[in-house]
Amino acid sequence: MEEKKKFDKRKYDIEYRKKNKKSFQVDLNISEYEELEKLLLKKNLTKAQFLRNCIDILKKS
Repeated sequence: MEEKKKFDKRKYDIEYRKKNKKSFQVDLNISEYEELEKLLLKKNLTKAQFLRNCIDILKKS
């Protein structure tokens, strides 16, 4: 008799990210990073949404 495999959400999430996501990392000067963090907080934006907004602006220019 075949054993039912228990759903492993952690393993699923890892596989999903491998297939559907890519990481984008950047090194900033400390002052640039701190300024960006303040701006994101002020505008209520996540880092991902900030980057998506930048991509949209670049597409339109």
